[in-house]
Amino acid sequence: MSYYGGGEIYYYMSHDLKNLPLEYINKNVKVRYLKKNELPEYVNLVNESLSHGPDPFVEMTMDFAERWPLEQTLIAEYNGEMAGFLMFETRGKTGIPVQLGVSPKYRRLGIGTTLLLTLLDKFKKDGIQEVQMKVYENNIPARNLYKKLNFKIYGIVIEH
Repeated sequence: MSYYGGGEIYYYMSHDLKNLPLEYINKNVKVRYLKKNELPEYVNLVNESLSHGPDPFVEMTMDFAERWPLEQTLIAEYNGEMAGFLMFETRGKTGIPVQLGVSPKYRRLGIGTTLLLTLLDKFKKDGIQEVQMKVYENNIPARNLYKKLNFKIYGIVIEH
């Protein structure tokens, strides 16, 4: 039994949108909004991406995808294929990246970095003042990405 009673540990992270390292954007990645006719392909991408990661996995359903606003989902295309996604929302002057994923066959190409930096730049242009998110403790690739992009840890939560 773990010291934490078996719960999952998450770090709360924030970004003040100053000093965005936009030089990390991969110019070979096209970032755009999700289109309604792409929902089946998108659901497959989400489930493929997240089932091959360290986070606790809950499968996305078509019903959920149809209810999530298209204008709150960014898609990354690489070589003409849907390679990654980033779901987000805003609450007042706070931006919240909700879920980020990259297809296993397209990892380590800067796609997640490009998606997140594109969103942070959009937030900044839209007048968002702070970004907040949480990351699973065991998701080392995501934690390294957020550190590289100047996110700061401001809290820890244990979810049972």
